[in-house]
Amino acid sequence: MKPLTLTLALMQAAGVAAAAAPKPPAMPHAQVRKAPYGARGDGITDDTAAIQRAIDAIAGSGGTVEIPDGTYMINATARDGRNGLILGSRMTLRLAPGAVLKAFPSAAPRYSILTLDQATEVTIQGGAIQGDRDTHQGLAGEWGMGLSIISSSRILVQGLKVSDCWGDGFYVAKACSALTFSKVVADRNRRQGMSIVGGQDILVKASTFRNTQGTPPECGIDVEPNAGETVTRLVIADCTVTGNRGGGIAGGPPARYSNSAFFNNSQILRNAISGNRGFGVGISACDGNLIKDNTIQATDGYGIHLRTNATGMTVQGNTVTGSTRDGIYLESCPGSRVEGNVVRGNKGRGIRQDRGNGASVGANQVGGNGG
Repeated sequence: MKPLTLTLALMQAAGVAAAAAPKPPAMPHAQVRKAPYGARGDGITDDTAAIQRAIDAIAGSGGTVEIPDGTYMINATARDGRNGLILGSRMTLRLAPGAVLKAFPSAAPRYSILTLDQATEVTIQGGAIQGDRDTHQGLAGEWGMGLSIISSSRILVQGLKVSDCWGDGFYVAKACSALTFSKVVADRNRRQGMSIVGGQDILVKASTFRNTQGTPPECGIDVEPNAGETVTRLVIADCTVTGNRGGGIAGGPPARYSNSAFFNNSQILRNAISGNRGFGVGISACDGNLIKDNTIQATDGYGIHLRTNATGMTVQGNTVTGSTRDGIYLESCPGSRVEGNVVRGNKGRGIRQDRGNGASVGANQVGGNGG
């Protein structure tokens, strides 16, 4: 099987204008603490309405909403059919390094602090989002999200940290396309660092997903399409995925959706995956994906696990060490190829194959394993 070549419909930098070109008009700008918006950022005042007024004033213009340093309290629960702050299309939300959008404590089983729904051409830069997992007032639910992106396209999220959410740090769903997450951090969220349940041409690069714990699946990144949804042409590259109570990177729909949800033609490349429980990378019910050049260490479980019907996979050039079970476990992966991996010092077998798994295992460096 040849390595995949992806064409990602991502935003490109504009070219340099000619010297004689007229200066473009200044884009609209709103600073949320200034009149007429009046956000306080004092960690006490409800700033939801003030920031939303600034967003609504800029949306559609190509302009920028600036959020200075401070802690801005956000009502993230449903109000008039909306959750938290709602971004519009054609705008930038720029948070200063010390700016935090923080959810008020609630008992809501479902919330979103910041949401894009059917938006396009949006940039989110810098700052932090903080959930209420330590102050949550109820026990129900697991869907309190930091940033939700739904049915949106041409979105760039850069340098944003999302922590302590009742559910997921980052949540991507439905017909999303052309999304880039660059240098983002998900830390100590309760259900997932990032969930991707629908979309195409998505790039997650140079980002960190750590310390997810609280309610299953508790993965760093979980690619788990729902019935009727597909995730395709996803690239997860050069990320750090560490200390998650579930797996590091999980891919594939639940068994009950295996004939109606799909994860295919995607790549997991050059990631540092360490100290996760369950598995480093676990893939099922998918087709044509590539796992290449990752370093997978100290997994409390399998290093790489190809589960039910992980078809047409290529597992190549990975280094898998220190797993408490097998380094690579091939359960059911017809048409897959496993070669060029270094698999050493795992407590189980280096490479374990179930009978009839359907994979082709080439030359790998395997030694010093148990089992």
